[in-house]
Amino acid sequence: MKAKPLNTASIAPNLFCNSCGWPIIHACCNDEMSNEPWGTDYWGYCSNKGCVNHDGQAWDQDGLDFAFSPEAQRDAE
Repeated sequence: MKAKPLNTASIAPNLFCNSCGWPIIHACCNDEMSNEPWGTDYWGYCSNKGCVNHDGQAWDQDGLDFAFSPEAQRDAE
């Protein structure tokens, strides 16, 4: 097995879980995925293993349903 580049997964800057407040992990999914949705390029999930959002979801141009940015909240106020 060859090591993957370090940029395949990272903590998303200023993005947190709505359920528990933990940071969101952004992962590149270009390798074969064993679970649906196959063909997903990016995945986001809560870094808290005990959170309901730890399984995550496909990360598309609309972002994640379960995440928030404190900066975006401040700007909206």
